[in-house]
Amino acid sequence: MNKPVSKLDVTDKKSIKAENETVNEQACAFGDDCTLIGVYSPPANTDSSQPCALFLTAGLLHHVGPTRLHVEMARALSLQNVAGLRFDLSGVGDSETSSMGGYFADRSMHEITQAMDFLEKQYGHKQFVLIGLCSGADDALATAQRDKRVSGIVLLNGYAYKAGFFFINRLRIFYLPRLFMWKKVRNRFMKLIKRDSQEEVQNNAALAELDDDFRYIPPQQETADILENLSNSNTDLLFVYTGSEHDDYTYKGQFYAMFPNLRGNAHVTEHYLREADHTLILKSDRIKVTDWVCEWFHKARFSRTSL
Repeated sequence: MNKPVSKLDVTDKKSIKAENETVNEQACAFGDDCTLIGVYSPPANTDSSQPCALFLTAGLLHHVGPTRLHVEMARALSLQNVAGLRFDLSGVGDSETSSMGGYFADRSMHEITQAMDFLEKQYGHKQFVLIGLCSGADDALATAQRDKRVSGIVLLNGYAYKAGFFFINRLRIFYLPRLFMWKKVRNRFMKLIKRDSQEEVQNNAALAELDDDFRYIPPQQETADILENLSNSNTDLLFVYTGSEHDDYTYKGQFYAMFPNLRGNAHVTEHYLREADHTLILKSDRIKVTDWVCEWFHKARFSRTSL
């Protein structure tokens, strides 16, 4: 049996130009038997006291992130003196499949904890900011509840609930303009009068089960309690929603309608980018979100206490 490869055996440093400056990135292996693979971006100043950014993969996406979002954001933060690690969860990208059983969410939290342990031991980081999109945001929120080293989280298209002016904005932005598109009106009308076949009903039920299994959305009050507990412990929270979430989120400020107890909380920041899709495929959208995250890192306090 081959001996597990240590982190130092697989480290590969590579200078990369980002915004006309150099970012030194290091490939690394860590975790149980060194089966998890990631890329570490050190801060521009080695004396940085900023928390380390940890980029969490969503679904089957590997460590570059959707449309290379994690790469671009990690390099931008590195130049701002914020270290970062983007890594693959087990069975995704370069990381090996885990032998750990149980639920996927529990395994993800275990591996995120291993990543923080590695960064603390190898590079001396003691505080972390977890950054995730969709299911990655869910993993970030779940891990933050368990580990006090998480001093901040960035949730991109995290949990959302219909509240406030949601329905008015959806009607105004998404439905009224379509009244003048006669083909869409006709297609909608045909769907309403068409009776679903038994096969279609079964397919819809199967898809619903898949969605429920892929991403569990907790009750609104449960999420409210979690966020309130985190903010009360001085955990800094950044929420970014895009227009792709129009089934649940339709305007800037809806976050505070969903969670009114967080209105005016200095540890909570919300942004809304209506023109962006779910994975920020346009470079202009990724730049906008990256700028928001960099600005938030500059202003956040990162003074978490225990829950």
